[in-house]
Amino acid sequence: MTTTTTVNPTTGDDLATYQDHTVAEVGEIVDAAHAAFGVWRRRPLSERAAVVREIGSLLRERSSELAKIMTDEMGKVLAHGESEVQLCAEICDWTAANAAEELADEERQLDGGRAIVSYRPVGIIFGIQPFNFPAYQAIRYSIPQLVAGNGVLLKHAHTVWGSALALEQLYHDAGVPDDLFRVLKISSEQSNELIANP
Repeated sequence: MTTTTTVNPTTGDDLATYQDHTVAEVGEIVDAAHAAFGVWRRRPLSERAAVVREIGSLLRERSSELAKIMTDEMGKVLAHGESEVQLCAEICDWTAANAAEELADEERQLDGGRAIVSYRPVGIIFGIQPFNFPAYQAIRYSIPQLVAGNGVLLKHAHTVWGSALALEQLYHDAGVPDDLFRVLKISSEQSNELIANP
């Protein structure tokens, strides 16, 4: 099995070693995410928004812990890490408060008639994110997708897998179904293959 070790860039010390997901495991995770999406998309928007609101609450509670992981993994100043987490919590608050309005059907007038624009969940959203803002990069795309009824798979930079997995646990603790939001511990090559052959 392939492993990936995160390293503290300041000290050069190893932080943690993770078992990479195999091709078979990735397939199982994708299938499980699709099954979870089938249930999540039918939950009322108000329930999905409540889960997002709870994510924001937990981000505030765990801001010091998350900032410490970011500092260890990529050298972010602790105060900057805490500010990043607070911004992420505010994104959750805004999304939960405004989701119903933003996702409401829109009526549009056309020559000789009218049209309705209706927003519906589309499936599993695969996000490939860089290391520089470990929390924000994941939050900015996953929170709107979850409240809209989609599932999310996250392939974070391998240098910040600890941050990614801490967010995964936080999401699950907040009420996101376990299979609906998953971190894929895979290489860039595996990621490219997944995109080419979904």
